[in-house]
Amino acid sequence: MVVRSAICAAMLMLAPPALAQSPQDRMFPDKTACYARLYAQGHLVQHPAQRVIAIRLSPDFQIADPFLGLHVEVDLRGRDGGSFEGYGYCENEGGQLYCGLEGDAGGFTVQEAKGGAVLVTVSSLGMSFENETGFVTLERDKGDDRSFLLRPSPCE
Repeated sequence: MVVRSAICAAMLMLAPPALAQSPQDRMFPDKTACYARLYAQGHLVQHPAQRVIAIRLSPDFQIADPFLGLHVEVDLRGRDGGSFEGYGYCENEGGQLYCGLEGDAGGFTVQEAKGGAVLVTVSSLGMSFENETGFVTLERDKGDDRSFLLRPSPCE
């Protein structure tokens, strides 16, 4: 029985590291793990209520220690068009990350998706961003800006 317990313990220690990794460690293992999506014109024509034409996530391991910091950039079309940004402070929550945006600006979740992609979903509080001219909010229950499938991308 002791030998069997020792063998089981040894097997657990040799288990693949991915099984023990948190969502943060799997999706954002280092500062080069960035994600982006630039929506094609055809997609935007089919989704006229979608304001987001591009979205980017890049990790910042210094701004939120011990949490993961994510710099979020969005480019919007329409009346509020332009480039906006925000900073999320993320923590592991079950099998995903929950990120609260700086300044009580809402939040979002980040989940792993097929092919190394991530799915960003707007929280019930929305997601607010700013630029030099003002603020804009993506609402979870309004329009087509509710979730975004982002693929790995070079960090800018």
